[in-house]
Amino acid sequence: MGLRAAVLVLVAAALLAGWSGATPLSSQSTTASGAPPLPAATTTGDSAEELPPGVNETGIEDASELVEAHEAALVETGFAFGFEANVTVGPARQFTAVSGRVESGLSPLVVESASERDLGDGPTAVGTDLWANETTVAVQYDREGRDQLRRYNRSGGEFGVPDETWAHLPRADLKSQVTNAWLIELALAAGEYDLERVDDRDGERVAVLRATEAAAAANLTDLDSTVVVDEEGRVRELSLTAAYEGEEPTTEVRYEFELTEVGGVSVERPAWVAEAEPPGEANETTATPGGGTPVPSRATATPSGD
Repeated sequence: MGLRAAVLVLVAAALLAGWSGATPLSSQSTTASGAPPLPAATTTGDSAEELPPGVNETGIEDASELVEAHEAALVETGFAFGFEANVTVGPARQFTAVSGRVESGLSPLVVESASERDLGDGPTAVGTDLWANETTVAVQYDREGRDQLRRYNRSGGEFGVPDETWAHLPRADLKSQVTNAWLIELALAAGEYDLERVDDRDGERVAVLRATEAAAAANLTDLDSTVVVDEEGRVRELSLTAAYEGEEPTTEVRYEFELTEVGGVSVERPAWVAEAEPPGEANETTATPGGGTPVPSRATATPSGD
């Protein structure tokens, strides 16, 4: 199996192994945010000076340049986003929904995620809420009706993956996670993209790129991916469906990402953040609502601020 296909399948399999999340969304929604599709676009010219970074008149010229421009533009303006993933590996399935609001500079930010899965022993649901400012990351986990609250130093070396279920991602740092750069990297590596057209959508010029042929991955089948990018390089929308028909069981994935707001985003600190583990109590158990068994905390870093 080609390296790019292996990465795609690894992400799919790891999702089923335990991606976390917080308010389940319908798997039938048409976009990552649940909003209706964008209105029909108007095709315009596609000269090089109108194209996003990393894109030329034929397609993707430099994937790394595009990813970097996407991240830089979002950091500058702030944004809100939605992401959904449907993954099946044989009879096992998982649906994950993530939404987030991020101010400029990536601080403060809040992410809420939910995951419903059935690995063959009945459906289960898990959830994760995350809030962060410049110095601190607070995470609320919901596992089988039991809550855990943890706090980390955002700038500390110990903090790279606030949730162990993010460890499978190509780059699981917080910046990559909230900007969905990991997903863009994965999608651009999976296919050979052509510039389908340049559109004017609600006064915003965007390049529409599409891939239906896998890139150096013969065992990756049924690939269909569309990436919509604005002039500054922000990936406004991304959809990807694919299947891997190598060794059994067959793996099928569908990813959807959408920027729901750009600029002018505000983030409020959730009330539960104040109850996250204070410094020096990393080895104590966290209280569980409803009289459940206390869950041992595994927080390893000490926050430098609230």
